[in-house]
Amino acid sequence: MTVHDLPAVNATLNALSGILLVMGYIFIRARRIDRHRRCMIAAFVTSALFLVCYVIYHAQVGSVRFTRQGFVRPLYFSILITH
Repeated sequence: MTVHDLPAVNATLNALSGILLVMGYIFIRARRIDRHRRCMIAAFVTSALFLVCYVIYHAQVGSVRFTRQGFVRPLYFSILITH
């Protein structure tokens, strides 16, 4: 694995964290406290791994301009600004 593989790893970790948060919400609504706790811990761990990978990537590569045009550009920036 190289530093250029990290954006895909970051996207995967970020998506997994989101899925775990939704699952945790569902579990707490169903009063399944133990499963909720496990999901929250797993979401925290995946978010922490995401942060480590993100910092490593940007420390190595620096700032990267988004050069694509068309529909994907406003979509990308709307997702990015929510962070």
